Amino acid sequence: MTITIKGCTVTATEWLSWRERGMSNTEIAAMLGVSPSMARVVARKFREAGVPDPQYRKRKPGPVMILDTATDAGAYVLGVLWGTASTSGEGYWVRHRDRWYVDVVLEHLGVTAEGHESYSRTGNQWRLKITRAVDVATVRNLLERHGWAPRKAPERPYPYGNVDDRGFVRAWVELHSSADVARTGRKREPTSRLRVYGSQPLLKELNRVVAVGVGLPPRRLQRMVTGTGETWCLYYTGGSFCAVVDWLYAGAGLYNPAVRERLEDLTLSVSRLRKPT
Repeated sequence: MTITIKGCTVTATEWLSWRERGMSNTEIAAMLGVSPSMARVVARKFREAGVPDPQYRKRKPGPVMILDTATDAGAYVLGVLWGTASTSGEGYWVRHRDRWYVDVVLEHLGVTAEGHESYSRTGNQWRLKITRAVDVATVRNLLERHGWAPRKAPERPYPYGNVDDRGFVRAWVELHSSADVARTGRKREPTSRLRVYGSQPLLKELNRVVAVGVGLPPRRLQRMVTGTGETWCLYYTGGSFCAVVDWLYAGAGLYNPAVRERLEDLTLSVSRLRKPT
């Protein structure tokens, strides 16, 4: 099936792909150079012809899903949203380079939209646009209940309420950290290093949670200036690196396997690089 508007022919396949990517009628109208009302007419015609429309908002969308953040998995999903979500009009975007995190949101929140890969000069991203009324309500209720602030807010807090700390911290570390082998001390010996980034209020509480959970002294927050602005960082090196990684994944029910493998392999890499004494 095809529909022609202002000399532009749109196929059912094209329309479905745009809607699966989370594009609204207004966004499609701007892309095609037509009015939003005309795009709504096209949307209705495709629906009437039996073409699925993931972005169509029903009057009775169904019950809002409640996520139990007191569980390891629930807190992990909250951490994924905390670290990847941004507002988009009345809905939300979830973005990350790794498709794993988009799939986690889809699976555990029952979101009906489809993730898609976006290409840009700064690197490819997987994106999920959440616009269906029931999905938006699910995400909004979850984030607002724990005091979420958008990604570009001046200060981003650690979530309050009944949250499994280890599950949340594991998601945040996977999303907002870097791990490598550094050479430290007078002998410049190779040492595993984990740097966790975030706003000062969030890292202050995360620092306390990790210190209590792992049994380490709290770290000193370090201020960093990047090309996009100011951020803060926690460092864990050597023995503290191993202790934090062990704590994060001990008995973990939900995690990114690729990230866990990379963190655990760093310890083996350091052992191979160190010269025998």
